[in-house]
Amino acid sequence: IEGHSLPEKLIEKNLEELFRNAKGRIVIATFASLLTRIGEIIKIAEKLGKKVALNGRSMKDNVQIVQGLGYIKAKKGTMIPIEEIHKYRDNEILILSTGTQGEPRSGLMRIASGEHKIVKFKLTDTVIFSSSVVPGNERGVQMLQDDIARQVDEVYNYKLLDIHSGGHAREED
Repeated sequence: IEGHSLPEKLIEKNLEELFRNAKGRIVIATFASLLTRIGEIIKIAEKLGKKVALNGRSMKDNVQIVQGLGYIKAKKGTMIPIEEIHKYRDNEILILSTGTQGEPRSGLMRIASGEHKIVKFKLTDTVIFSSSVVPGNERGVQMLQDDIARQVDEVYNYKLLDIHSGGHAREED
């Protein structure tokens, strides 16, 4: 693709603005392997006084590994088990989830389908896809986003706002 990739600082700025404007809970889905973005999301959440709950096995595993290695350093009390989200006001919660590609058993899909044991979408939730669509997954991702859009007021993706820079360099990079 022609041009330059978007700088991560722009992505972070736009995510922070979405977080600030969210009425209720924030559910943000990104690739569990995009650890630098995950670290920045946690930093922004801390800055805004939000609690972060992880949803999805690979998200939990990857964050635990990088925390153990010291690459992501969350302040005490920032990270909470997803089972404790009900102990806080909705506007204090950020759920960091797997499932950007509409995978049938992913964390986000289980919430959207009503199969999640703890999390059910609320109209006031803001759902953010901080990811692009992997070729071949277009239909599944669109179906997931449509399903979520019927359950919440706000759904954002990289086509609406600069909230994801592709994992592959562009021509000028």
